[in-house]
Amino acid sequence: MAAPLDEAVALLDWALVSGNFSLSGLHAAFAAAPSDAKGVVDWADPLSESFIESVIRATFVGLGHRVESQVRVGPGDRRRIDVVVDDVVALELDGRLAHAYTFDADRLKDLAITIQGRTALRASYGMVRDHRPLVVEAVHAVLEEARRPRRPQLVPRGRTQRPGVRHTRGRRPWHLARPARRHALLVVPRAVS
Repeated sequence: MAAPLDEAVALLDWALVSGNFSLSGLHAAFAAAPSDAKGVVDWADPLSESFIESVIRATFVGLGHRVESQVRVGPGDRRRIDVVVDDVVALELDGRLAHAYTFDADRLKDLAITIQGRTALRASYGMVRDHRPLVVEAVHAVLEEARRPRRPQLVPRGRTQRPGVRHTRGRRPWHLARPARRHALLVVPRAVS
């Protein structure tokens, strides 16, 4: 039985990452393969670092998306995003063992990704294996929202409803400003005795 395309791509990615093959070595190994199978080598990516990254990358490439592996979070940031789809979605693919002790660091990375203008999404190995259509749907929802034209936001004029904060000298470095009095009188009904 032949392996599905995404698994075949993952196998070739592993061959490249492990150092057992180079890209030219893979082309040589597939030279005698049927012509429709030779093309799988073009899907291989030496930057892919895990099985689920390879599977997700193959999934989105197969759906016609532009996909990049191991993209830096931002300029001067050494952290890398597992998979970026259409330069909008930063997909982080987490294995339970590899990310068991990096919860806060992973969330800080998500914030940095958002600051750089991408939407961070996380999926586990189990989600990719058992719920891949849901992962695809979530990525497509983010991409659709990113393409939707934005209406300009209206900025209210005048005083907002929030009380102001004044900086003062004294025991505390702040003091809440009193809200402005309203011109209308508030009539409180008296209790009838």
